[in-house]
Amino acid sequence: MTTKTILITAMCALSGLNMLQAEETAVAVADKQAVVLNATQHPFYQDKPYPAWSQMTAEQGLADVRAAIALARERIAAISRTQPHEATFENTFLALNLASDELSQTQGYLYHLSAVMDNEELRTVQEQLIPELSEFDAEVTANSQLWAVIKSAAAQPWVKELSPAKQRFVQQTVDSFVDGGADLPAEKKARKAEIEEELTKLTHQFAKNVLDSTNAWSLLIVNENELAGMSEDWMTKARTEAEARGLSNGDKPCWLVTLDYESIGTLMRDCEVELTRRICWEGQSTVGAVGEWDNEPIVARVMELRSELAELLGFESFADLTTHRRMVGGGKNAMEFIDSMAEKVLPAFREEVQQVLDFASKLEGQNIMFIDPWDRRHYLKKMSEKLYNFNSEELRPYHRAESVIAGMFSIYSHLLGVSYTELPAACLQPGETCPEGSVEVWHPEVKVYKVSDTKTGAHLGTFYMDLYPRASKRAGAWVMPLRYGAAGKEPGTPHEPHLAALVGNLTTATENKPALYSHYDVETLFHEFGHMMHAMLGDTELQAHSGTSVAWDFVELPSQLFENWTWYPEGISQYARHYETGEPMPAELMEKLQKSRYFLPAMDTMGQLCIGKLDMEMHVNYDEKFKGRPLDQVSASLLEQWTIPYSRSAPSMMRHLTHCINGGYAAGYYSYKWAEVLSADAFTRFKREGMLNAATGADFRNYVLSKGDSKSAAEVYRDFMGRDPNPDALLQAQGLMK
Repeated sequence: MTTKTILITAMCALSGLNMLQAEETAVAVADKQAVVLNATQHPFYQDKPYPAWSQMTAEQGLADVRAAIALARERIAAISRTQPHEATFENTFLALNLASDELSQTQGYLYHLSAVMDNEELRTVQEQLIPELSEFDAEVTANSQLWAVIKSAAAQPWVKELSPAKQRFVQQTVDSFVDGGADLPAEKKARKAEIEEELTKLTHQFAKNVLDSTNAWSLLIVNENELAGMSEDWMTKARTEAEARGLSNGDKPCWLVTLDYESIGTLMRDCEVELTRRICWEGQSTVGAVGEWDNEPIVARVMELRSELAELLGFESFADLTTHRRMVGGGKNAMEFIDSMAEKVLPAFREEVQQVLDFASKLEGQNIMFIDPWDRRHYLKKMSEKLYNFNSEELRPYHRAESVIAGMFSIYSHLLGVSYTELPAACLQPGETCPEGSVEVWHPEVKVYKVSDTKTGAHLGTFYMDLYPRASKRAGAWVMPLRYGAAGKEPGTPHEPHLAALVGNLTTATENKPALYSHYDVETLFHEFGHMMHAMLGDTELQAHSGTSVAWDFVELPSQLFENWTWYPEGISQYARHYETGEPMPAELMEKLQKSRYFLPAMDTMGQLCIGKLDMEMHVNYDEKFKGRPLDQVSASLLEQWTIPYSRSAPSMMRHLTHCINGGYAAGYYSYKWAEVLSADAFTRFKREGMLNAATGADFRNYVLSKGDSKSAAEVYRDFMGRDPNPDALLQAQGLMK
């Protein structure tokens, strides 16, 4: 946690960390100018348009964090001396927002580097900084003089004369202090600081265990027959991976399976050999679950500490602490949302489960009452192929990476009134100078793009794209806001450009073929780019409200909304061209894809609800249902009625679910489904008015993407749709409700 995550309501969408919230306005801190001049010695918070990644060593990060903490302490001390008659918005609330700029940026860049270029030095530094950062955070909440200044300023008559956005920010700051325990007695503040320091250490170790156990497992196949059913492309990549690790050569080819989704996920779906699938499932089950990487004790302690923290701050549960200022309005409401949706879906879910069991029974020639977990994806693939006469691999030749990216840019450009320009990029070694006109990147594969407003030509932001897997990169896909640009100095003038990174682990090229994406890859890319446009198009009075700094259960709306363009001909036709012939994807294939979208929709919905249910139960009812009992056993029992009847239970997903342990989705995983309801409802307007209707896209930009957190999520949604959300929109779209 950083100081600003205490002070600001909602921050970055996917990272769980607060990014730079600099504001180029007057601040009543005497040494501000000296600080800016001195920043050139600290590459992690240099005041430059683009980071100098090659200078950002772990050792330098340690030094820069410590220097930034010292700067923040000086500024907070100056704010704490402000007298009531001297207080203004600028020298209290805004000054406090600015106080830890350098610290927020340095922490953000360190977090980013550890996610994309992980190494032991970065890990060591982060562990070393945990107590120092925890101590600093605790100082802010415990600073009674600072809290007195903020509380007094919030009660001044001039607050009512501020703009609505500034009044909102004042209340958010006060609420964040209260939620952070500013009114607690000294002994409870001290205990709170101890809890937060221990939580930081535990969640950091949890993430390490997940990454290390993921990297530790692999399966070397020496008999090609054990990979029957795998595509030529997959086999080529698996052989190349084995060769790269010195495990195979041309005389005796071998194939390496890893826990990267592109590798094991495709195998679990396509491989015809049941034993190979079983071994791979067992390999997946080791993540966060065995030996030195066993995360069960960490999860138990994290839940105990979170429960204690919530009670200390006056909340019934950690879920209440987390959600009471989000759209859902409290932990019980979030649980009710999950349970009520499950109740609506359950009859259809049971019917679909029986369909799968019947299909498996017919396929195997025997009565199947339980599915082996390693067979699930394989059965569903075969069932889908039979039902729709469609294999999703038929799409891949039409998904050349460059075409998909260009088409995606075209769609977003048309709808949102922006243009994209690739900038020259350079990956440097320490001590090298970046060529003039180039932007430095952290890896040779990273590309850089400039986003401009089509009408005005204004430079709105710049983003990095790092799309392919490597051993030093965290699994999954995400957008990392690195810096939100300061608002224009005068009303109506452009803000400074934003900066963010889009990171993924998509399908890579082979020796003989370019990178050809699966449909899942394409959907993932469109999803993350929705987050990116949310980050790039923020245009708010206060920088602290910009971009993805919205209520956590609203942040997935843009990303999930834009997935729709990968399912309909209006979107697909913009990017799908055969990589060899250039021919567009046939209409028949598009139609098959669209029909397959809601294949077994109740099972798909229930799968997401299971994660949300487990997350919420652990953060609401941990003592009653989990404490002192085996995590795997309780998890399986809790979700038994919501899952396919399996022959074996997998280890609890909480062993490796970084979203809910060390990410931003603790007691918040429900928000994926919550936002999916919103996105399904919002998409009805695009379907009605035209999926490529620029006027509708302009409204989405103006009413949603540009507003960030300057208004409540409910207001923003009503501005775009003209009404409150339809709670049944998703189930209606899936055909599960009329």
